Amino acid sequence: MKQFIKNSAFVLLMLLVSPHPASANGDAGEQSAIRGLMQQWLTAYNSKDIDSLLSLYSDKIYFANNGNSVKKGIAAIRQNFAAQFKASPKTTIDFVEEIVTVGEALAHIAGKYRVNIPQADGNTAHAYGRVLLIFEKEKAQWKLVVDFDNTATDIAAADFTGN
Repeated sequence: MKQFIKNSAFVLLMLLVSPHPASANGDAGEQSAIRGLMQQWLTAYNSKDIDSLLSLYSDKIYFANNGNSVKKGIAAIRQNFAAQFKASPKTTIDFVEEIVTVGEALAHIAGKYRVNIPQADGNTAHAYGRVLLIFEKEKAQWKLVVDFDNTATDIAAADFTGN
């Protein structure tokens, strides 16, 4: 846990002091790129396209999925997503952005998520929380280096009106 806190604090500090940011929140083009990657993530997850999903991640990914132990590296998260997709092939995720910030080498997007879990009786159960995705520029391409989510008591169905 101490190492997790140190790693998280370091990454967040790097975001805040990233050299030569285009502006406090980054330029509009780079913000759009990060939003586009978030949309690619959602599309890949919701269609259960594991290869497209994993293409968004860096080999050094630090993955802290709510309720599970930390996973590091593509192989570990491949196993995680494969198990999720097999267990719940019709589960989807919605996302509402709360903040996006872009620096020269690091960027992040954070927001609310809703997991939609179809039930045998035809109803849909939901789980709500927040997610923080941190991207690092690798060879001029943004890659996910931190994927962290948790459940949250201050998020509900009303936060996803229109989705």
